[in-house]
Amino acid sequence: MSHPVRDVDGVPGGQSARGGRVPEEPAAPAPMSFVLIHGMYVTASAWDPWVERLTALGHDARAIEWPGYDLSPAELRGHPPEDLPSLTFGKLVEHYEEQLRFVGLEDAVLIGHSMGGLVVQALLARGIGAAGIVISPAPPSGVVSLDPRFLRANLTHLNVLARSRPAHLSPQRFHTYFANRMTREQSDALWAAHCVPTARSVPLGSLGEEGVVDPAALTRPLLVYGGADDRIIPAALARRIANRYPTAEYRELPDADHAVCFAPGWESLADACVAWAAERVVRD
Repeated sequence: MSHPVRDVDGVPGGQSARGGRVPEEPAAPAPMSFVLIHGMYVTASAWDPWVERLTALGHDARAIEWPGYDLSPAELRGHPPEDLPSLTFGKLVEHYEEQLRFVGLEDAVLIGHSMGGLVVQALLARGIGAAGIVISPAPPSGVVSLDPRFLRANLTHLNVLARSRPAHLSPQRFHTYFANRMTREQSDALWAAHCVPTARSVPLGSLGEEGVVDPAALTRPLLVYGGADDRIIPAALARRIANRYPTAEYRELPDADHAVCFAPGWESLADACVAWAAERVVRD
């Protein structure tokens, strides 16, 4: 429903004193359901500000955690789950499909960041999700990048020889590769609040059969965001991911690093995601 038209210059009905019509304010988006899926090195709590904002706008929003990540980030850094190396990309996708079916959110709008963005691609190809928004998404199997920035930034968790050990990001590496547009103080605060060890078996598995996504099977609307200064997922790689899918569109965020979802100004990105979904998702 549209908001009432404000009086202008004391003239009711949206007509200005000069006799011209004043455009009505755009209607607020109808309530939608959003599920937010995080990537590596953070937990679902990183999405808390998004959940609060989307909920305040009248939407049903929730962030679903990776399996085994039930402790606080500080606890996970001190005591990584013993079964973390057994988590694979295939198990991660199955986990989210089961969770979405269990809570009846198979038709939610899925928002994924980094590896969570690849989970969204896989779920959409399975017919789960009304639409998807992926921000700096990990690539599906077969899509590679030889960009030196990509290779340096991803070396830590793509070390096959260390597959059985969790991958960690020190505050310095976090700032260098994940939050390179932030000040060191901002980056360290984000690291302390959210950074956790991750399973190398997830990204390594996504390089093989587990990470295959059939472009023809992904028929739902998909919005792909790339960050112009992202060192983990360079913008050119994000664009290539978007170009794989007939239903996808690509947007590039200037001056954005990999932490754009959690950086100052994230609100405008969240609002843009809601506006896009409101235009693309058909509701009964």
